[in-house]
Amino acid sequence: MRRPMLALLALVISLFGTQCWAQETGCVTNEGGGITCTFNPTATTRTFDFSATGDGKLVVSFVTVLTTFTLTATVNHTIDPFDPNEFPAGTLAVTYCNGNQDQYDFTGNAGGPNGVPVKGMDYQGLIDILLSYFTCREENYTPAFAHAPGDITTFTEDILTFYSSAPTPPIEPTVTVTVPTGADPTMDGTLPGLSSLVAAREPLIETDTFCFVSPTEGQTFSAAQVKVIEVAFQLSAGAGGSCPITGQPIRDKTAHFSIAMTDSFGNFISRPVLRDKEEGNKFHWDNKNGLNEFDLSTVGLAPGHYTITLRSTKFPVQSVDINIMP
Repeated sequence: MRRPMLALLALVISLFGTQCWAQETGCVTNEGGGITCTFNPTATTRTFDFSATGDGKLVVSFVTVLTTFTLTATVNHTIDPFDPNEFPAGTLAVTYCNGNQDQYDFTGNAGGPNGVPVKGMDYQGLIDILLSYFTCREENYTPAFAHAPGDITTFTEDILTFYSSAPTPPIEPTVTVTVPTGADPTMDGTLPGLSSLVAAREPLIETDTFCFVSPTEGQTFSAAQVKVIEVAFQLSAGAGGSCPITGQPIRDKTAHFSIAMTDSFGNFISRPVLRDKEEGNKFHWDNKNGLNEFDLSTVGLAPGHYTITLRSTKFPVQSVDINIMP
């Protein structure tokens, strides 16, 4: 989707001109570079913003906080190993635009491992972790959100429940500044206790030919008139095929759907709560038409700009932008 010149220059400013953001109230940046935030029963969500050094941003949210405690997040560029029983061979930490691979370690002043809070004593429910970062590498991989439970030093589980990555706009030929051409991904996951995390990339199991059928890039829908948007794609075995697919379409049981409200540059704003969503945000198979389909309900979707992202072990991450009108 081609962006106007001014919009692209604004993107450059947004990427490189906001490197001195202050931490939110309740959080302080330590001399060693870590960020410490205070949680209490009325402050259950805090943002650990490492954007000043290009090392991403973490939003940590508790359902219920029972006590007052501090939590410190530290960026570690030495990545713990990945358990081969959970992650396929070749899994690596994502490389950010600043050239770093970032592992996020947590410590605190509570009674859990490394001083992190204890479930049932300091908080109740699961913990939600939202991670946004910027990557300039465009490689074929499957995203993962790796977690090392407790005080172990090996990533043994993938907690990824949501992944959004904006479509990459083409660069205007008259623009002479250097603009990163990667996406600005956001991933989400839930876990019972805090410990080390890393954005990871798993090698694709297959590399099949992907064809987006619907919706089309930039398509606009009226929520009053369209109650369900059909998100559909076709897949054919092997890379290098053409669209539309002329051979035998195949089913993809590993494909997942996500949708995020984004700004005009594709930057993440929020994750809408979907109504009548299909089980596990997975696609069903239309055997007659050879389509992998997901029925997106527009009920409850606020008017705005949205990015739909598909991820799978069979094809690289795919995204499309749509607009929802009142």
